[in-house]
Amino acid sequence: MKTSVKIALCVILMLFAAASLLAVLSDLGALPKAETAQAETGYELRNWEGFIALFSPPGGRAPVGMTEIRVADLPPMDRLALAEGIRRDTYDEIVRLLEDFGA
Repeated sequence: MKTSVKIALCVILMLFAAASLLAVLSDLGALPKAETAQAETGYELRNWEGFIALFSPPGGRAPVGMTEIRVADLPPMDRLALAEGIRRDTYDEIVRLLEDFGA
């Protein structure tokens, strides 16, 4: 086999090996994904076991705070918004929302 063909095959094999390594590392979570590289900040109000609960960061699995405001007592539009989650950047905005809900 000619030397130029051997070199070309070696380069192709090295590129394939590098691509495979990157794919494996990405699947194992060793490489951060672009959309999850930044930590999400802010607050979120959601329905949790029938009451308004505070989550931080938004999308968290368990609330960091609970209220005594029953979601069932709220207007339908507010119940729908809480089912989807109401996100705000600051705690002051959350306090204003809770005041509107009757806290």
